[in-house]
Amino acid sequence: MTDVWTDALRGLRPRLGAETYDLWLRPLVMVGIDEGTVHLRAPSLFMKEWFENHYRDAVLEEMYTQTQVRYGIDVEVAEEGAVTPVRLEEPPAERAPAAKGRSSAPIGLSERYRFGTFIKGASNELGASAAHAVAEEPGKRFNPLFIYGGVGLGKTHLLHAVGHAMHERQPELRIVYLSAERFMNEFISAVRFNECDAFRKRYREDCDALLIDDIQFIAGRDRTMDEFFHVFNALYEAGKQIMVTADRTPSDMQGMEERITSRLNWGLVADIKPPDLETRVAILRQKAEDERIAMADDVAVLLASLVRSNVRELEGALVRVSTFAALKGVPITHEFVREVIGDSGPAARSGQQVTVEAIQKAVAAYFSVRIADLKGQRRHKGVARPRMIAMFLSRELTGASFPEIGLRFGGKDHSTVINACRRIAEIQGQDSELRAILTALRQNLGATSC
Repeated sequence: MTDVWTDALRGLRPRLGAETYDLWLRPLVMVGIDEGTVHLRAPSLFMKEWFENHYRDAVLEEMYTQTQVRYGIDVEVAEEGAVTPVRLEEPPAERAPAAKGRSSAPIGLSERYRFGTFIKGASNELGASAAHAVAEEPGKRFNPLFIYGGVGLGKTHLLHAVGHAMHERQPELRIVYLSAERFMNEFISAVRFNECDAFRKRYREDCDALLIDDIQFIAGRDRTMDEFFHVFNALYEAGKQIMVTADRTPSDMQGMEERITSRLNWGLVADIKPPDLETRVAILRQKAEDERIAMADDVAVLLASLVRSNVRELEGALVRVSTFAALKGVPITHEFVREVIGDSGPAARSGQQVTVEAIQKAVAAYFSVRIADLKGQRRHKGVARPRMIAMFLSRELTGASFPEIGLRFGGKDHSTVINACRRIAEIQGQDSELRAILTALRQNLGATSC
């Protein structure tokens, strides 16, 4: 088990290539394994974010392929000059009971996602203001709070920020944060090992605030939806705070039970839109300042003008530009930004965010197939290849996670999406026709290759 990280990298290196491996994966160091979570240390915040956004899911899948164990990954950033002993496979220590009236810090919340690092603008003002109100008076205002929006717009940031702020104001609160996927997996495990009573006690009784990310993931999972329904009722009736995020409104979540969508509409439903130019510039300035990146204001405006889709794509562009500038030893100028990003970043030409639905529509039109076929189970070549291309472009142009893409394609397993993306990535290197198809589809979507 101590070699799980090394073995995963060894398996991935031939597929990713030596340059990608040396630049983005080799600098990461495994510092320990604790309760099914592999703890890694990155030399910089840039490296951490790039790994999490681009390679984390592939590494997790490779770990599962080799060990048949579903691991989690937690990445910390090494402090400059700090040296921490490497500890592998230490048995998890017994957690000391919390002092009476005070709980331990919330598990799973990222230190970088706080209100102080969230840039407010016209596109997210309602959601951010509601999140502040919930943090100040949990269970009393906007309960439940439902925030929805596209990929990479700040929903998860606000969810973490609320958790941190609640804990700082009321340390005695028992705050539970997790993704909807983890909620489902924990429930499945509880059923499998006959631990349903402990599961229900954790979420219905030992919880003062429940924060769930990507709630749309449980749509169509009947038993998980039923359990969430009862958890929701128990917490709501007890005056406990519920906050969830999703990529669409409650009524637009296909496969979600009506009784759940009705309850999600009881409180406030707030959306987050793609940030305007001023907000994007402010985000770049703050991130550049935090990471000590030398960037003139007019260069930040240019970069913000080129990348319009979402915050994640914007920060990824800054990571890419600054990393290549550091490797080449050159300053970040207008010319350098255009050289790295191009004259139009992802979705910049259309001025709109590329969505999975838009990709499905474009691919279906290009290959003269139905969108229902892309989401279906048919394995005929005339459908299977367009489906793989649509999954590949969804991952490339939206940054959506493999499980989320699988959900959008008829509830397919995330491993199916990983294999599809891997297959298209491998083929395009030798298939000029496929490269032409991908280029044409990107142009139709108003996006360029990353």
